[in-house]
Amino acid sequence: MRERQRWSWDFALAVATVVLLGALGIQSLVGTLYAWWAYRTQPGWEATGYPAFVSVMNAVAAPLAVALVLVMGLCVPKRLFARRALVGVSVGGIAVGVAVWLLTGSIKDGLGAYLGLSALLQAAVVVLTVVGAGGLSYLTDSAAAKAGSGLLHLGFILFALSVVALQSSPFMLPAFLASALLLTGGSALSFYARRPPVEGSGSST
Repeated sequence: MRERQRWSWDFALAVATVVLLGALGIQSLVGTLYAWWAYRTQPGWEATGYPAFVSVMNAVAAPLAVALVLVMGLCVPKRLFARRALVGVSVGGIAVGVAVWLLTGSIKDGLGAYLGLSALLQAAVVVLTVVGAGGLSYLTDSAAAKAGSGLLHLGFILFALSVVALQSSPFMLPAFLASALLLTGGSALSFYARRPPVEGSGSST
């Protein structure tokens, strides 16, 4: 029963992530095609229509981006905590983000605080995975695939952090570079990891 609940929880988070990323991709494609059409058919659109276009695009993308950040935050602590404790940790992270938002008046700072906490948790997950600590929740038995999954999650979080909260910060490029390296390394480990040998199986040579 616990294994089935874990699969359903992981599957729901995966589906939500794919749907949100797909929605952002569709919005970007539609916006690009519309901007291309407007430039070609409406003289002076870049001066008269572009500001309104950007406002509409931001209004559509903002809730999708916030939802994606929240889903990514839920993906991280599930490796460390059981489902009941996960709810408390996730609510606590959201509460910290909301508190920072209210204190600073900037939703960007709130999301940055939330992502920062998620990055710290994920870094702990990666370290515990690499050293082989028990108690972590994964859907695979391959050590390389586990490490790859941890690096991928950390890369995604750093990428989101650099886009959401570090746009005008000198740390943006280092964070972006680190996310690119983590995503590349995590992808390589996840996709090319070999299955662990089955106990008792003999050599095929």
